[in-house]
Amino acid sequence: MLSQTQVQRYSAESGLRDIMIAEKEVVLTFLLQLLSERGVLDQFAFKGGTCLRKMFLGSQARFSTDLDFTALEEHDHETVILDMMAAFEQPFHGIQFTIADESYYETQDCLSWGINPAYTHDWNGSGESAVRLQVSRRETPTLPAERRQQCEQSYFRLLPFAPAEITCLALPEIIAEKIRACCQRNKARDIYDLGVFATRPLDQPLIRRLVVLKLWQACDTFDPDRLMRKLEDARAFDWEDLGQLVRRTIAVDPERIKADCVRGYRFLADLTDDERKLANDGHQRERALWQELRTALGQA
Repeated sequence: MLSQTQVQRYSAESGLRDIMIAEKEVVLTFLLQLLSERGVLDQFAFKGGTCLRKMFLGSQARFSTDLDFTALEEHDHETVILDMMAAFEQPFHGIQFTIADESYYETQDCLSWGINPAYTHDWNGSGESAVRLQVSRRETPTLPAERRQQCEQSYFRLLPFAPAEITCLALPEIIAEKIRACCQRNKARDIYDLGVFATRPLDQPLIRRLVVLKLWQACDTFDPDRLMRKLEDARAFDWEDLGQLVRRTIAVDPERIKADCVRGYRFLADLTDDERKLANDGHQRERALWQELRTALGQA
């Protein structure tokens, strides 16, 4: 693990309000390295806010403290957890990870599972710090997963290893998952992440179709007008959720983010007839259509 002085320096240059966010960022890099070296990540594709920061945006992105993955294949989660426990038997470059019995959970629909590995090191030995790691097995990736190098961070030169390449969801699929999350929950970090891409060139038909497919897979309908109304009402999101995850020098402007997202994602309303049919099928009666649209993306 890096020394406290080194992490304090990284925290200061990152403009963080809390050194422990910088500490968690570094610990996540060590954890990804350990799981990669032990082959645990071979079955998964990285996604979510931490993936955006570590694999696509680097220091331009907000900080994130969770690890989210999508399963690439069917797997026995208990076997994966046992593999993780074996990987955690010895300290990894000064960090001791552990999995408490009560830290494992499975969602009620059995479509996701997760653990909360605790960790200790020389200058954080309380045992109260933990990482939330969740794996979705709702579906395999629609687009081919990509092997990517991690974005360079200033502390990388201090690491006792060269950060591993990590298999990730393709960026359009990560954005589509963020849109799905925005439809289904009220976390400001989701709309903040979408705001980063709202003013950038996007493959609009691809992302729109992915959103429809993903909400169908979640047994949910997709109403673009309802999403736009939600985006237009900045009060719908818990902006305090972002407090510790952005630089002090960055003023989070909900009105600007809202306006960027409303303009940038209007294309979601341009549904084809087939997409509209699937978007209204909250009971998954149109499985053949879902498979047809999903297969068509793989052939594009």
